[in-house]
Amino acid sequence: MTTTTALAHTTADSLRLRETATQALRDHLLPAIRTHLPEIENRISVNITSSVAYGAADEHSDLDVFVMFERERDYAQHASGLQKLIDNLHLDALYGAVCDKGMRFEIESLARADLSAIYHHSERPEHWHRQSEWLLSWFLDSHPIHDPSGIHARLQQRAGRWPDGILLARQDDALTRISAWTGTARRFLVDQGPSFVAVRSAYRAATASLELAYLQAGLYAPHPKWRSAYAAAMLRNHHEAQRRLEVHQRLAQGLASPSWTTCGMDDLLLGHLDANDLSNPPSPADGWLPVLRDHAELFVDEYGSIWAARDRAPGRAFHVAARAAAAMGETVYLGSELGCDRIGSRTYDGSMRVAEPLRWLIERQVELSGRPAVDSNSSARHRRWRFLNFIIWRKLRVVNKASQRGHSFTCRWYQLQVVDHLMEAQALLAGTHLPPLHRYESSTLGFLTVPMVRALTEQPAEVLIGDVQGFLRWGWREFADLQLAMTKRGLLSDQAARDPLATQWEIQYWKYENLFN
Repeated sequence: MTTTTALAHTTADSLRLRETATQALRDHLLPAIRTHLPEIENRISVNITSSVAYGAADEHSDLDVFVMFERERDYAQHASGLQKLIDNLHLDALYGAVCDKGMRFEIESLARADLSAIYHHSERPEHWHRQSEWLLSWFLDSHPIHDPSGIHARLQQRAGRWPDGILLARQDDALTRISAWTGTARRFLVDQGPSFVAVRSAYRAATASLELAYLQAGLYAPHPKWRSAYAAAMLRNHHEAQRRLEVHQRLAQGLASPSWTTCGMDDLLLGHLDANDLSNPPSPADGWLPVLRDHAELFVDEYGSIWAARDRAPGRAFHVAARAAAAMGETVYLGSELGCDRIGSRTYDGSMRVAEPLRWLIERQVELSGRPAVDSNSSARHRRWRFLNFIIWRKLRVVNKASQRGHSFTCRWYQLQVVDHLMEAQALLAGTHLPPLHRYESSTLGFLTVPMVRALTEQPAEVLIGDVQGFLRWGWREFADLQLAMTKRGLLSDQAARDPLATQWEIQYWKYENLFN
């Protein structure tokens, strides 16, 4: 591995699954390709990804194997035929017991995997600022078992490390989110105690500090569901990253504890600021207000003001000003949290890359002609419903697996994300958008049931997420009710409701599942 440090120990399950995938490729897939599609043998790269590639697979792990085309035109021309060829191999009959998903060769291209911009034009900073880092880790740290085209090797050469300027910008972004969300969590604690919004804000600060630990090592962080579990091993040889990780872990362990108190949680958050050297931000006299005016939109309503950055790379001066503003009690959202893409895009991709809170702000407070609040393109809108159907199903499964593995921080983090997605879906069903966390009020959450509004605004977060098994029972019931509402309105097919997994490739969920979490 070149982008991360290999885990200290490769598990027996990882070795078994790697051997099984290699055997299936050698004995079944490659002979079939040579017979029926010989023109593609040297145009593809076959890679084992995720926990099996990292060497951390266990009895709960899936076996993820991807056949990757370099060129989108080759994917468009051959993917359908290759899929039929794979289906006709009936690999489940031979390998169905290897894991709960069986033996699956998934077909992708660099473009569909959201890696083509970096692959072809790694010299352009805008591509790096838009790139999801876990996707770089996902592919670059995969275990190649067939790569005659050299796709894997060339991407490692072109994008095997963060460019220096991009790395510094990402570190600034993470530090600003730590400052802003820690301050937000403390303010909510004062007003509401350990409520959902206080805890959700604290988790945003904690996940930003985890991201910063990987950035301090110059590494691409793995998929969020593995980020906490793998950190100690991956960062063990990086002194400053280890220090940052210890700071994160103190907060994470406190947040993952069975219950919270206002004083205990506030002490944790204040310690988080101190340890990240954020307790003494620049003085307001240093001029944060003019800088924010130059680089962010200001939204004002009866609850106060929200600053929304206009782009993903506003520069160091903006980040310094944003941290000073956050210390003064201002609310600042960064481009990485909002998307900063075209609000009125009619494409599915354009729609998915804009965060719901930004849509809510614009819908309520800014008159922008030609920018509809709800996506007007029917095809894009229906794909978004399939995305929500899949992602809620997937994240409920992650909650269960994280709980079984004893990954308490990841379990609670994903519980919070499940709530986010359920609320987003309910808002869209009501013809509106999910408001920013800073605007969770009974008046802005009217699309939810009264008990749900109370759980989000009046009760301790422990009531909603404290009991994992109880949360899962609740989450699956809410998901079933949501599916029923979507199918009744014709927003989701009965087949997609029965089998969300079958839609994962069409909706390309991996591009969007963790953009704003």
